[in-house]
Amino acid sequence: MGLLTGVIPGFVPISRIGIGGRGATADLCDIHIKEPVDTIVEGSGVQIMQSIFRDYGKRTRFSGQVSTVKCHESNPRVRAALEEEGQGRVLVVDAGGSQRCAVLGDNLAAMGARNGWAGVVVNGCIRDSEDIAGMEIGVKALNTHPLKSSKRDPGLRDVPVVVAGTLVTPGDWLYADRDGILVAPYELSMDGDK
Repeated sequence: MGLLTGVIPGFVPISRIGIGGRGATADLCDIHIKEPVDTIVEGSGVQIMQSIFRDYGKRTRFSGQVSTVKCHESNPRVRAALEEEGQGRVLVVDAGGSQRCAVLGDNLAAMGARNGWAGVVVNGCIRDSEDIAGMEIGVKALNTHPLKSSKRDPGLRDVPVVVAGTLVTPGDWLYADRDGILVAPYELSMDGDK
């Protein structure tokens, strides 16, 4: 439950609405970003990632609080994160945009689904995409690649990362659907309150 629930009258967090017909990223943009695209300035705190990701998981709409991994062509920290209880969180993996190997496959995606992760956003590649397509987890990535990653460099956990032109900090909230990905430093509501 968000920090503002019960504090602001009428505040209904997206996590209780569900990111469905209402609560989609387009609706959230309409509510939380008041300026037109040619005059958007930093202010609302809501950021929109560049539209470079493809959907691979069964869930194309997902949201949750963010945990991050920064790695390059190596995935031990991705495994370690997905072994934890996800509690509805979203793992954002900054693999540096590498398209030389996959940092997530069916075993790790299945582990994430079993452990309660809402989704994984990979700034890099995944593999086993046909199997992942049937799993109850959101997975967005740049592309697929059949080669698995190295295990040499452990990477970093829960550090700020820049993915698709967006600064993502552990503890941020991420909202994803087929239209795109939003990131905010607080849980968004459908009534326009923080």
